Amino acid sequence: MTPVPAPTARTPDLLVRGLVRPHDLRVVLVEATDLARMGRMLHGLAPTSAAIFAEALSAGIVVAALQKEDTRLNLHLQVDGPIAGLLVDADTRGNVRGRVRQPQVNFPGDPLAGRRAALGGGGTLSVLRDLGGGEIYRGSVAVGPGTLTEHLRRWFEVSEQVASAFDVALLPDGREPLGRVAAVLVQKLPEGDLAALERVRERIAGGALPDALARGLPPAGAAAAVAGEGFEVLEEQPIAYRCACSRERARNAITALGRDGIAAVLAQPEGLRQVEIDCEFCRQHYVFDEADLRALASRLGAGGGASA
Repeated sequence: MTPVPAPTARTPDLLVRGLVRPHDLRVVLVEATDLARMGRMLHGLAPTSAAIFAEALSAGIVVAALQKEDTRLNLHLQVDGPIAGLLVDADTRGNVRGRVRQPQVNFPGDPLAGRRAALGGGGTLSVLRDLGGGEIYRGSVAVGPGTLTEHLRRWFEVSEQVASAFDVALLPDGREPLGRVAAVLVQKLPEGDLAALERVRERIAGGALPDALARGLPPAGAAAAVAGEGFEVLEEQPIAYRCACSRERARNAITALGRDGIAAVLAQPEGLRQVEIDCEFCRQHYVFDEADLRALASRLGAGGGASA
C-alpha cells in the first residue's frame, strides 16, 4: 500500500486516484485551491460567486476523472437565483475552465447560507460527457434549494445510479476565503461493500474533508482520511485552470461573418475596421485589424472585401 504523506504547509493543485481495496471502493480527490483562485481573478468574482465557482471547478475535474481516454466534460447549472447559472468545461488531462453568468453576487455573513441564497429555489443541473468514439452522454436533474455540492450529490444518485459519497470543502485561511479548496468522490465498484461506503458517508457528514484540510494534510492524506483504512494511491496528476482558446481559433470564429460580414466591417470609417473577440472562459482579448481582415477575406475568396 502506498504510504500516506505527512502534513505539509502548502500543496500544489493535484488530482489523486486510488482504491480502498479491502472494500472495492474507487476514490478520486482533487486539491483545487490555485485554480479556484485563478478563476476568481480572471472573472473578477465577488465572494459568493467565487465560492460557487470554486465548487463547480473542483467538481468538474473530479467527474472528468471518471472518464476514459482523452475526452471532455461540460457541467452546466441553470438556476432561478441571483447567480443565474454557470458552465464548467474539464478534460481527462487535468485542464478545467469555466464561466459564471452573474459574477458579482455576494451575500455577507454565513458563506454556506450565501451560496444557497445565490442559487435560489429551483433549476437544472446537467452534465454532458464525451465518452469517446462519437458517443455523447447527457444526464440532467431538477434541483431545488441547496448548495451546488448538494445538487451534485443528487446528480450522482439519480443520473449516475452508482452508490457514491461526495463532498466539496472550501476552507478559509485568515482573510482568504479560498484558503484551501478540495473535492472528493468515493464510489462503490460492482463488487464493493455498501456498508463501507455508508461509513464514508458518515465521515463526510461529520466533516472529514474540511477537518483533513484544516490539519494540513496533503491530497493523498485527505483522501485517506475520508476513504478510511486500506486506501491506496494509484495515480497523482497535476491540474490547472487552462483555456484552450487561441488567436487561430478566434480567427476561425470570424469566418462565421462570411464574405459579406467581413466586407461590411472593412467598409467602416478608418479606425473602426477591426474585430475584437474576448474569450468568455479566460478573458483573453484578441484584436484583428484591417490587415488581418483583408487577409481573411482573401482566404474566403472575397478578393479583399470592400474597398478602403
